[in-house]
Amino acid sequence: MTSNAKIRPEHLARPAIIYVRPSTLDQVRHHQESRRRQYDLAAHARALGWHEVIVIDEDLGKHRDERRGGDRRHDHRPALDGA
Repeated sequence: MTSNAKIRPEHLARPAIIYVRPSTLDQVRHHQESRRRQYDLAAHARALGWHEVIVIDEDLGKHRDERRGGDRRHDHRPALDGA
């Protein structure tokens, strides 16, 4: 685990939520490096000490006008957790 003075036990007691930025299907197919880096954030969170890491990526490959379930899940999670 990497030591970081700004990360306290109360932070680690909550889940780390990684929201993978929505991309068009074309971006998903042709920009693999960007997508890989976003998923690497989950491993980084674990290295910093988070045990529960949630990756929200259900919006990948959807057009911006489509309903996005992932961004709504991301927006409401802290309220549901009592934050």
